[in-house]
Amino acid sequence: MPNLTDLDMLLSVIENPTRRRILEALVREPHYPLQLSKELGMSQQAIMKHLKVLEDYNLVRSFPEESDQGGPTRKRYVPTTKFTIIVDFGPGLFNTAFIKMAMEVLHFPRLDEEEEVEPSELSEIGDRLMGLRETIAGVDIELEDIQTRRARLIEIKERALEEAGHIVEGSIQDYQVRRIVYQYVQRPELSPEQIATELGLRDDIVDLTIKRLKQKTG
Repeated sequence: MPNLTDLDMLLSVIENPTRRRILEALVREPHYPLQLSKELGMSQQAIMKHLKVLEDYNLVRSFPEESDQGGPTRKRYVPTTKFTIIVDFGPGLFNTAFIKMAMEVLHFPRLDEEEEVEPSELSEIGDRLMGLRETIAGVDIELEDIQTRRARLIEIKERALEEAGHIVEGSIQDYQVRRIVYQYVQRPELSPEQIATELGLRDDIVDLTIKRLKQKTG
């Protein structure tokens, strides 16, 4: 079974809009393939093919449930993974981040064991749901503030990277040296050894280039 370990693999799985719609449904509540088939307007066979891909990459899992009507055992699907994808792209800037987290899979009651909520009973859960709605709205506002601040920081970083690119391109003729300097300036978190590994170069070449750069700017 393949493992979902990097951004490329994840994007290859969720690039399909049907699989994204399936995940959107499953994060709301567990579903049977028949329910997904009706919601998405697709055959169960097509839905099962997409579920198999998602299950193979550990994005969802299924568990069997016996039918009270004497029918065949059914499979119910739940999500199993949390992740965040961030892509920054602009002049002088290309950055990706893939944060994957394990998600505890809770036990969900069988659908035919759940009590339907009659319209007259909605008032009994209204206060709690309204409180949760307010919590979600508050979180959304904070997230929007964070995104606005992040956008400003990205703009500052983008301008710095663009200026650095103009300086490097106009001052250094050797392409390999430019690659090293770009990586050194754009990726401050990397050590010279890590830069050498990223670029497939010898450590001494990277060390010498960085030393010369520091002498020029020091």
